[in-house]
Amino acid sequence: MKLVFNKIFFKKIIPAVILIIAITVSAAGMITGCAARDNQKETGTNIEDSTDNSSEKQNTIENNDNEQDDKENKIMEEYRGLFSGNFSIKEIVEFIDKNISLVSDENATLMVDEFEKMQKEYLSELEEKYNNATIQEELGKKYLSDFDISKINKIDGIENVGLRELLTETLESGYKVETAEGMFFPVINYEFYKKYSDYVTSDIKEYIDIMAIESSNPPAKDAALVISWEEILNRALTQEKFIIKNESSIRIQDIKNLYNKYMTFTLFGLNNTPLFTYDTKAMDPEAKEVYLRAVEKVEESNFLKTLKEYVELLKKNNYKLTDEVEQFRKGIL
Repeated sequence: MKLVFNKIFFKKIIPAVILIIAITVSAAGMITGCAARDNQKETGTNIEDSTDNSSEKQNTIENNDNEQDDKENKIMEEYRGLFSGNFSIKEIVEFIDKNISLVSDENATLMVDEFEKMQKEYLSELEEKYNNATIQEELGKKYLSDFDISKINKIDGIENVGLRELLTETLESGYKVETAEGMFFPVINYEFYKKYSDYVTSDIKEYIDIMAIESSNPPAKDAALVISWEEILNRALTQEKFIIKNESSIRIQDIKNLYNKYMTFTLFGLNNTPLFTYDTKAMDPEAKEVYLRAVEKVEESNFLKTLKEYVELLKKNNYKLTDEVEQFRKGIL
């Protein structure tokens, strides 16, 4: 009887339990669904707001970019106008100093490029101002008696008004004064360009560094080398690296020309500092030591490859200038 009662009880109670569970799950689903719809509505509103904000930010960025482009175009247009007007190099320098930080590195490079071209064009005119007997005499009195090259580019203590004005123009226009064979003359001062290095493209920064070394410490004077053989090789290697790295640079040809000049120094020397003596045809002992040391370097370099071939040929010819050596070095240039 007990067993029968339990069976009857379970038959009655189980459907009721199942119905209660089903109702509970259904109600929970409805509540969850409503909450989800509410959340979706709220989220939908946030997405729309976020989209609007993103669009506004994008429009702001685009407007700022357009404004920057307009400013740059105006600056560059004004800069180009300086070259067609009656403006001095000093005034152009002042414009660059004021505006180069406001433009892109490409436009900054264009500024420096145009400025250098103008400097090169004006150099012959400036040289004529130095080809004056009075100017040369005054410079000689001031600097040749107690010669110090660093003092030439300082105007302190110069009483002659004409000379002081000329030196002031020279320095403020990005030139410096050099001397050779007792004459004074202006050259482009590439140290002057270093203040623009942070604004130009990387290749022009490297170009400025190379040229600053040339203007600060020229390799030759009075047909003689005034830097060491080791320095000649080091500069040539630096120039070669620039050529390999910056094939499309606007200054690639300038550095190629400079590199060829240093290759000439390496193979020939100069008239007053020849690689081989005029009488015995023997190689300069210091150059020999430097060259032998250099070819031991393990480095990918066409310059060093050429130097190694040259040294091997010299060794074969007892480090003397022979017809075979002469033909080799002429064939390189």
